[in-house]
Amino acid sequence: MRATGTNTITGLIFVITGIVILLANLGIIPIPSTAEAWPAFILLPAVGFHVGFFLSGRKSELAGLLVPGGILLIISLLFFFETATGFAYSAYTWPVYLLAPAFGLFELWYFGKREKGLLIPVSILTGIAVFSWGEMVASAVGRLWPVIFILIGLYLLFGQRSKKKNDKKSM
Repeated sequence: MRATGTNTITGLIFVITGIVILLANLGIIPIPSTAEAWPAFILLPAVGFHVGFFLSGRKSELAGLLVPGGILLIISLLFFFETATGFAYSAYTWPVYLLAPAFGLFELWYFGKREKGLLIPVSILTGIAVFSWGEMVASAVGRLWPVIFILIGLYLLFGQRSKKKNDKKSM
């Protein structure tokens, strides 16, 4: 009996899971704790949506699978980062929540029928996220503007001397 596409995927998942658990039981590889690995439960359906679409032969009428797949993929990657850093950067990474649906919709546009209307929400969500990060950078730079005075002062103190030395050498 030949394995179908679904049986092949399910079989591969079982084989890979079994190998990983066996290697962990033998002490060859470490298994992260549930506190660190919970984003994998978001990543698995994301991968499933993508695998389902690509195994369908990339039929444009099934490109809708990529919207939840793309959203879950980005969110899971964000949560992997956040758990690895103890959510220390969550005040700066929140615009990724806007990029997640933008990514899913962009995948729908790219692999679907390329309806231009999909690019409107993609552009709006991406623009808001980029603008938000720009505001964060501008806020940080805004606090550092006195550095300009320091650099000008250092140039006036030390830059003038090297210029005078070069002028004396050329005479």
